Amino acid sequence: MKNKNLLFLLYFFISIHCQGQFIKNNNSGIGLSFLNGYNEAPNKIYKTGQSMDGIVTGFQLDIIKQVNGTKNWHKTYGIPRVGISFRTIFMNKPDTFGISYSVLPYMQFRLLKHKNSELSGKLGLGAAYVTKSFKYASNFDNRAISTPINFAVEFAAIYNKKISKHLDLNLEAGFFHTSNGSFQMPNGGLNIYYLKGGISYFFNETPYGKMKPCDLMSNNKKMFYSTYLAGAYREHGTFAYRRQFPAFIFHQAMMKPINKIYNIGIGADLFYDASNALTDEPNLIPSQVKESDKWLAAIGICNELNIGKISIPLELYYYIYDIDKIKTPVYVRFGITYFPYKKIFVGCYFKGSNNKYNTLSSDFMEFALGWRFRKI
Repeated sequence: MKNKNLLFLLYFFISIHCQGQFIKNNNSGIGLSFLNGYNEAPNKIYKTGQSMDGIVTGFQLDIIKQVNGTKNWHKTYGIPRVGISFRTIFMNKPDTFGISYSVLPYMQFRLLKHKNSELSGKLGLGAAYVTKSFKYASNFDNRAISTPINFAVEFAAIYNKKISKHLDLNLEAGFFHTSNGSFQMPNGGLNIYYLKGGISYFFNETPYGKMKPCDLMSNNKKMFYSTYLAGAYREHGTFAYRRQFPAFIFHQAMMKPINKIYNIGIGADLFYDASNALTDEPNLIPSQVKESDKWLAAIGICNELNIGKISIPLELYYYIYDIDKIKTPVYVRFGITYFPYKKIFVGCYFKGSNNKYNTLSSDFMEFALGWRFRKI
């Protein structure tokens, strides 16, 4: 009954918006698609050692809009599609993983354009709710998720094809990840590779006639300096003994604009973080870690995609201090940056490193406040 109520509320929400604001906008539409995928579980069944991997199914409702060209970034990206998806995934081993519900705002980045079709990359960032999470007594095998509400990210390639004046076909292949950012362990995450297909209905007409070439050229290619202070919180340890502690980050980078949407540069990070000293030390507590062992430094390569007041960083770093004590020297960072003012920004970033199982694991989520010096 609970699931039926949730689906009814979702249907009611979409109906109200579609018949209200969105139906007035001739660039808007709604979509329905169905999903088949494969869940790559982070662990095996505790007692038998059997795999927890398996096939998942689901469906997705979308509110879609092709932007109208009134903002600079609309023209930069060639009048792209944006939207918000409401996704339901029925997990394999439902007694363990339950059902995943997610809300994902997304944008499509057009790669190939034809008269009545387009191939795009797709990026979505949002939140997810799972009905079954880790419980030590009753659901020990679900070492994927320990909190009901989580972060969610999606990377995909999507093909859109005009069927008629109002109908649009969409075919999609992608990767969907759900994680709590190590706020609470265990946090193996849901990792789903999927294929999805469906139909979209546009209230006025399918928007292929409004597509424009991307306008990426920029005359402003001066280097700039960016810096932020960030805080993080994580849970670390074993099932028998969990340790909670904060971390603090000072980040700075020199960036070079390549065009209107892409910046590249070099960065340096300074951390106050006990994670490295506690790794593979199950009997050590945070207060026992030497202050000198909490200070870490790293350098790396920074990439940044710009969408209006939003930037999406993707960074690769290598620890340089104290190199003799570092156990996982390489880490990545990605997330979202928002500029409420021209130079001031706030950000939420995932930091993850390679673990002993040769997979990417979450270190923590950084919450940042920063300043960008756009001219130097």
